[in-house]
Amino acid sequence: MLQAALIVFTYTVVIGILNGTDVTDFGRKTLLAHVHVGTLGWLTLCVFAASLWLFSKGEAPGRQSMKAARALTAAAVLALPLFAVTFMLTFGIMRPVVGSFALAVIVGFFAWVATRLRHVGDLTTPHWGFLAAMGTSVVGGTIGVLLALRIAEGWRVIPSGGEDAHPGTMVVGFLIPMGLALAEWGLTWPKPERAGRLGFAQMALPFLGGLMLCIGLLLDFTPLVASSTLPEIAGIVIFVKRMWPRLRAVPWLRRSSARLAAFSAGATIFNIGLIQYFIMRYEGDFDRVPDHQLLALDHVMFIGVMTNAILALMLVTTDAADVAWRWAEDAIFWGMDIALIVFVGGLLADADVLKQVSTPVMGAAILLAIATYTYRLQLQAEAAPALAAEGAPGG
Repeated sequence: MLQAALIVFTYTVVIGILNGTDVTDFGRKTLLAHVHVGTLGWLTLCVFAASLWLFSKGEAPGRQSMKAARALTAAAVLALPLFAVTFMLTFGIMRPVVGSFALAVIVGFFAWVATRLRHVGDLTTPHWGFLAAMGTSVVGGTIGVLLALRIAEGWRVIPSGGEDAHPGTMVVGFLIPMGLALAEWGLTWPKPERAGRLGFAQMALPFLGGLMLCIGLLLDFTPLVASSTLPEIAGIVIFVKRMWPRLRAVPWLRRSSARLAAFSAGATIFNIGLIQYFIMRYEGDFDRVPDHQLLALDHVMFIGVMTNAILALMLVTTDAADVAWRWAEDAIFWGMDIALIVFVGGLLADADVLKQVSTPVMGAAILLAIATYTYRLQLQAEAAPALAAEGAPGG
């Protein structure tokens, strides 16, 4: 599933490079596909792969559970990228139809995680983060399918003015607790700490904030939207308090998963701060936020928070003394993240030259990450049967 996600992500990166450098102007359909291939084909597939790994610990999954996991994996690799592609092809009924299959996969993964909850042994903070985020993704995905149905057929299946509830729920309600979970997992690798009261609160509060934002946007109730960041901020404060010794000790100049996870955590803090600024500056009305500033917010979340956290886990899962392309780790980290800072600054300041200069650097670093980890995962997959054979009786 991770290899499929990396390959699919290539489309998003290439379109992003061409669009960010203003080489060409893409239509709305292509840009919608660019966003959804990134969020569904890249981020969500990686989240599902990580959930299978995290929730398979403890008591081993039974035969039926393993069968369900394999079926869900196959369905996700097919349905999520296919649904993302429909954004490039049509605004018609095919989009909500295919979206319903993608939503069924999202519901299926959430159900699998929920059923595994009592079998994993000690529940860690990342466990609660995954559960909160994946539960919110069911809500956000449902709103997305209903919105597609309204666009295709004109049915009033969501309240008027509630169009922002889908992206708001997915970006804040889904990705913030997931980003915190992945960042903590990367910082505490190989074994996250057992979740105490603070760990549980760290994930419950952003979950609550995401629900408040979702309801506020659906009902166009500005006070609820404006107050939704308060639980998010509280969750971030708890995270920093719990993880501060590890964050302070991060070796920024050494190739490691810790620096990727730490950058992800910092990007999450910046993201929440930016949301709070927008709420104060535009009185809770996100329709008034300029598009270029919303794009900055999205890229902080998608690249700064999630892609860094995902690459941190890919690094530790493929790490070995003789790992291939070790040199690439520095180029990926510094190239992607320094360029991201310049890119986001350019968007916030509406300075096209900063965006145009940083886009190819960031894109090249991400393409290098795609090539590096696709190659490493392939080598790992090829080595697994050989190792199993060597360990077998008479092997």
